[in-house]
Amino acid sequence: MSKSETIVQRWLRQNIQTYPNSDIVYAHADAALARHPTIRPKTDVYTYDDGRTQLLLCLHGLLPISFRGASYNIPIAVWVPREYPRNPPIAYVVPTSDMLVRAGPDMDTSGRCLIDYLRNWARKCEGCDLVALLDAMQDAFSRQPPVYAKLKDVTTTQQPQPPRPSSAADYSARPPPPLPVERHGSAEPTVQRRDSPAPQTSGPPPLPAKPGSSAVGPALPSRSTSVPVPQANSTLQAESRANLSTISSELASLSQAMALDAERLRANQTDLLAGEPAIRDEMARLEAVRDVCRSVADRLEQVVAAGERNVAELKRKGDPEVDELVCSTTIVYNQLVNLVAEDNAIEDTTYHLHRALNAGRIDLERFLRTTRMLAEEQFMKRALIEKILAGIPLGDSSWSVRSGLR
Repeated sequence: MSKSETIVQRWLRQNIQTYPNSDIVYAHADAALARHPTIRPKTDVYTYDDGRTQLLLCLHGLLPISFRGASYNIPIAVWVPREYPRNPPIAYVVPTSDMLVRAGPDMDTSGRCLIDYLRNWARKCEGCDLVALLDAMQDAFSRQPPVYAKLKDVTTTQQPQPPRPSSAADYSARPPPPLPVERHGSAEPTVQRRDSPAPQTSGPPPLPAKPGSSAVGPALPSRSTSVPVPQANSTLQAESRANLSTISSELASLSQAMALDAERLRANQTDLLAGEPAIRDEMARLEAVRDVCRSVADRLEQVVAAGERNVAELKRKGDPEVDELVCSTTIVYNQLVNLVAEDNAIEDTTYHLHRALNAGRIDLERFLRTTRMLAEEQFMKRALIEKILAGIPLGDSSWSVRSGLR
């Protein structure tokens, strides 16, 4: 490996680190550069159709083709997207100042290449690479060249062209290869074949003319004189004037439409600038509401967490006993509750003894003895209740054991 190739490969590896599949990009780009020495790498900003810009790797240079036995160099630029190889590269033909793009099924007017290999890339992206793309472009351009030469002033005498260097390493620093011009006759373009006995020049031969047009082929230099170019016919001049008039009218209407669009856009810009303070105020209010909602949500989360802890603690303790459900806060209050319950129980017992006496289930002597004993016990309990109530401030003087507790 030579020193220049080592530098190029090192530069290539350093400038594709931002690609997700940098190893694949490096392998494909290095193979393409090795196969086509007239192609060079660079990084530049690419602007998409939707206005987005991105720094991408670009392989640019001259793509050699062979058409009708003659060799030509086509200036191209192939942009490698970040999603490569899942997304296909973006290929363009870059015409020079004296070239025009030949629009067709595989080429649009902007110079973007739309060959079948790029259309089918998404279906078989794992089997596609830059080398095959450049080979496919070379094959497609060899069948139909994508550019042709602009129509030059045919009233002047052409001078013999100086010889060009055969190297195509830097196509932007030297004049482009000769290309065909528009033709309006049926004559074939003057193309110097490789096997022709005519004297050869160092520059490449001109590309074929666009069908349905006429032009004079480039003159071959002689030893001391130049070959004069025939004068353009009147029909061509009339058509040129008519085309110029049509283009001028179209440009005038287009300029007026663009002026109206610019005025409308300026009005929209004014409205947007005027609405900016209101938008900022609304944003500030929404941010304040967001902060309040977050604080409330935090408090609710704390309450829910505390409730969940309490529920877990109650489940751990289990269900309480029935006697534990009725209890007070102090021993005195618990004693008072028990005394009131026993007093009520004695009254219920006395009531049922009366019913039993009336029904004849017990005799009178037994009834009197049991009633006397229960009455004494009830008297003691009520006396103790009165003593406890006398030492406890209940707040309502009209409250009594019989009216409050029973």
